[in-house]
Amino acid sequence: MTTQKNINIDTKSQLAKLIATENLTVEHNKVKTASFDTVNRILTLPIFKVQSGDVYDMLIAHECSHALYTPTDGWKKIKDDDELRSYVNVLEDTRIDKLIQKKYPGVVRNYLNGFDVMQKQDFFGIKTKNIDSELMLIDKINLRSKSLNRLKFNFNLTERQWLKKVDALKTFNQVVKLAKEMLDWQKKQVNKLSSIPKMDDLLKAYDTSTQKDTKDGEDKSDFEKAIEESDKIKSEESSDDDADGDESTSVTKGGAGNEDSKKKFIAITDVNYENNKGDLYDKDKSYTYYNMPDMNVNKLLIKQKKFIKMFRSYIKDEMKKDHGSKEYYTWLKDDFKKFKNDNKKTVMYLVKEFEMKKSATAYRRANTDKTGIIDPLKLKNYKFSDDIFKRLTVLPDSKNHGMVMLLDWSGSMADVIKETVDQLCNLVWFCQKINIPYKVYFFVNDNHYDEKLEEAAYNKKVGDLSLSTFNLVEVANHTLNKRELDESMMYLYSMAKYYQNRYTRYGRDEYGTPAYNNFGMPREFNLGSTPLNEALVALHKIVPAFKNKYKVEKLSLITLTDGAANSSNGVYALNDEGKLYNRSARGMAMLRHGKKYFCQNKKHFSSYYFYGSDITANFLDMFRKVHKVTTIGFYIIKRLRGYDGERYFSRLDDTSETRKKQFSKDKCTTAKEAGYNEFYLINGKQMNVENTDLDTINTDMKVGKIKQIFGKSMKNRITSRVLLNKFISQVA
Repeated sequence: MTTQKNINIDTKSQLAKLIATENLTVEHNKVKTASFDTVNRILTLPIFKVQSGDVYDMLIAHECSHALYTPTDGWKKIKDDDELRSYVNVLEDTRIDKLIQKKYPGVVRNYLNGFDVMQKQDFFGIKTKNIDSELMLIDKINLRSKSLNRLKFNFNLTERQWLKKVDALKTFNQVVKLAKEMLDWQKKQVNKLSSIPKMDDLLKAYDTSTQKDTKDGEDKSDFEKAIEESDKIKSEESSDDDADGDESTSVTKGGAGNEDSKKKFIAITDVNYENNKGDLYDKDKSYTYYNMPDMNVNKLLIKQKKFIKMFRSYIKDEMKKDHGSKEYYTWLKDDFKKFKNDNKKTVMYLVKEFEMKKSATAYRRANTDKTGIIDPLKLKNYKFSDDIFKRLTVLPDSKNHGMVMLLDWSGSMADVIKETVDQLCNLVWFCQKINIPYKVYFFVNDNHYDEKLEEAAYNKKVGDLSLSTFNLVEVANHTLNKRELDESMMYLYSMAKYYQNRYTRYGRDEYGTPAYNNFGMPREFNLGSTPLNEALVALHKIVPAFKNKYKVEKLSLITLTDGAANSSNGVYALNDEGKLYNRSARGMAMLRHGKKYFCQNKKHFSSYYFYGSDITANFLDMFRKVHKVTTIGFYIIKRLRGYDGERYFSRLDDTSETRKKQFSKDKCTTAKEAGYNEFYLINGKQMNVENTDLDTINTDMKVGKIKQIFGKSMKNRITSRVLLNKFISQVA
């Protein structure tokens, strides 16, 4: 028997698609019955918690058949009548189960085994009942259908006539009509029997009657009158049913239930099944399906030229205030120029590494073919070899590389923002040298909510993920000339130095003396929260256009961050007035994209949280599979033994200690993170870009000493550029 652990919800979704005969979208959610959105072609199924694969498949087939054959507006025709609804439910289940079993004979075995499992658990509440004498006809019909005619019932002639009508049902309207007729008939049967005096009343009437001999023509006792009335009723029943010796119709205590109840004609097997079916639902699991919002990117994007313009205007205003801004601006240009020159040799070394690895990979994939042209130098071998043709080594076309970098500009990055920007600068210069298309963005949210901007930024519709407003700032790309690129990266470098100095304008030299007066940055670029998911929604439109425009075949999307994304506000739904509102979301995040859905962190089944990290993982997984992008994450850790380090190392199981040692030695290690092709943990306290000074070497030094200094220089230059080293191994 298939156990619960082996039941794969994705597999069951595929089963539902096959049964539904179309590539519809299948969603599992906290619902009590299946529903089908005919416009969007979305089939919603309950989340079942069963240990039997047969039961699960039976339920899937049953619910899919409802979605296929039961009209969505059919139940609206039935008024608030629990008795009629019960009859319709039984007859409709009988009709649609027969249809799905006929269409897919393979599910018949699931129905047979599934019923046996449910019967053992007394799902229908008949364990202590006599199924012939204590059940109404509607209950017998229900069990006959559910058991596939394996339960032994004694149907009289009248009941067999009803069975013929049930088996002839073709449409839902016929189901409703027959349900009304059967319910009326059942009530008449009960009313006839209820008119028969109970035996206790008959005996009481006999005891209190006058004890005298009754002659012809005299009044009869109450008892005799009751007996005659009873005989008359039985005679009418016999005439109505034409029972032919069959057992009379059962309308007894089990079916009628409480005589004082207004719902005494409800099918008890259907009621028991519906009540017990609640035990099949997984109450611990909750899903929220959502669409990636349609974003008007231009409303939120600050392009590179605007970024420079905003900074120039800001600097101009600061200089008017004369707070040492002129001196700082001069110092900044010299300091950035020195930083860039210090990194030139290392970047060139990494360029060579990249070209070597790329070439080596190409040669590994090379193949040699005969050209069909005779090689004169091989003619001498014609007597003992047929191989006298020239050969041609064919190298596969090298792919056009591209890169998009996304920098986390949130408050928690303040402690490592300078080191991260230094590494980012190296990535930019590396891309410039190897001449590949690239773009560099940082996302920022200064927590100033703008309702008008939100309305303009998102084309909201039902099912869309609710996200906040933010800005995606482009600071570099491959189309800029040298002056524009240097100016833009210098402003980013300046902002990073501001936060490096703990939010103070004063930078200090190695002796702690104030060395310059940092003029800060425009308010729009202050560190804020982490709108990572919002930025990915924007890139969902930017990346395909980027790949298409520059003919990029191998694109790497790099995120540089130190934490999880903001949690979502919820998912948009319609209220009673038909207006959109932000409905709170709970449970596992399920990204719907076309006919597919993406769910990476399948262990998150919380009924209380809708994790921002899960949304990130889903977005990245969609990027990989839909946009054919390699996703690389660099996570900056500031405290190895704290929460931000242990939560990743704990996922590595038996290799965690080895990875920790590697982390200490190399300043980085790989880790597991949903949505990423590669995810690297970076030591935030040891990621400074180092440039060992070789000027200390002189002619009087011994060879060993020179070798030691040079070796240390190369080691520092390479290991301190973690991001570049790891990037090369991924994209070459």
